[in-house]
Amino acid sequence: MSGGNAPAPEASHDTSDDQPIVNVAAAVTGRAGGGRTGGRVKTRLLGFQTPDDETSDVFEAAKTASAANQTQFPVGWIVVIEGPGRGSCFTIFNGVSQIGRGEDQPVRLNFGDNSISRNNHAAIAYDDEQGKFFLGHGGKSNLVRLNGTPVLSTEEMTTGDQIRIGETSLKFVSLCGEDFTWKSTETEGHEAG
Repeated sequence: MSGGNAPAPEASHDTSDDQPIVNVAAAVTGRAGGGRTGGRVKTRLLGFQTPDDETSDVFEAAKTASAANQTQFPVGWIVVIEGPGRGSCFTIFNGVSQIGRGEDQPVRLNFGDNSISRNNHAAIAYDDEQGKFFLGHGGKSNLVRLNGTPVLSTEEMTTGDQIRIGETSLKFVSLCGEDFTWKSTETEGHEAG
């Protein structure tokens, strides 16, 4: 056998008697029979779509996300009062707001305090049904302190409470609570000003 004009090796033996051949395109699209009748399966690689693909417009998605963010109402704030980033303020919204140094954290404390974990070092939650705020730790090795006491389980918070993570101290200020909720303003309607 010479390497120049050798016949192509057979890839496999005849399996027609062993197992049935499945038409993947027909199975996915629900079409019976063989052949290529437009029922092909497309595989998309994220970030490599061509302009004629049926993908959503990135800028349109950003506008939608921006509009969605405008409908979120603040329920409270935390302000850095000591340590790196002193004077920085973060808005707390309904639900859970994670605290960390990472870019994806709603409360991003990336001011040089490396004792704060990148993701979910702590979290503040506002429960609009109870009208209460809670602080929880993220299970990291550096303790989270609420008014000087280590947070070992979920703790209720009130206006004026201080949170300390590493060298960074935060002061919590609530907007919503027993005397005000955004739900109450929705039911009352808009007053003329």
